[in-house]
Amino acid sequence: MKNKDFSPRKRSAGFAVVLAATVFWSVAVVTDAGAAADPDIVYLEIVNSLMSPVCPGKILQACPSAEGAQLRELVRRKAQAGESKEKIVRYFVEVYGAENVLSAPPAEGFYLTAWGLPFAGILAGMGVVFVLLRAWTTTPPGKRDDTTIVEGSSSHGGKDDALMSRLQRELDEFES
Repeated sequence: MKNKDFSPRKRSAGFAVVLAATVFWSVAVVTDAGAAADPDIVYLEIVNSLMSPVCPGKILQACPSAEGAQLRELVRRKAQAGESKEKIVRYFVEVYGAENVLSAPPAEGFYLTAWGLPFAGILAGMGVVFVLLRAWTTTPPGKRDDTTIVEGSSSHGGKDDALMSRLQRELDEFES
């Protein structure tokens, strides 16, 4: 009995998938290695992603001060020396602190609250709105409004008819 799972067609399709994955992986590795080796690209990535510790609210590239120029030159020298982007960023974090140079807080330790707090606030606000809408739209069981009279739905029989005739009589007297 011949096993149909290993037919020539399926084997060639499997081989094509493995070949494509290998080519994709090798291109990604070569591209990543080439980008990391170019000091100008490393320099531009760092100065466009790090916040300036001397110009609050600006990235290092946009900092107009002399200290900002010195820091950019330091980054250029480190990149020219062959240091990786991660190593240069780690140096700035150690010297100036993560809260002063990173544009986004790291997702670890106490800084996780900076990532989670906005979502918790939004969920809490949605919960408050839900509770308020629920309270405003439902009527408590003891406070039902029985004064509304819907035509054709009398539950008291002759008592409602007597009240309606009295109301009509008083309205007629009032109009005349």
